Amino acid sequence: MREPVAPLGVWLFVPDRRNAVGDVSTGYLSRNGERVVLSYTSRPLADFVRKISQLERDFAARIGSLLLPDES
Repeated sequence: MREPVAPLGVWLFVPDRRNAVGDVSTGYLSRNGERVVLSYTSRPLADFVRKISQLERDFAARIGSLLLPDES
């Protein structure tokens, strides 16, 4: 599964990318043309971003169900 690019405050996180041949481009943080390559931490950061996104979706679903109760 390809990880999405994600905003992290004023930075943009671009996770590792793999091309059709299998070559990997290491993930990085980007801001105002500056780039910080995450040679050792791209994968754990991608996992963290995915987990936070899942928590946000779960929370939004729970709040939505409280605000709009099922009318069955």
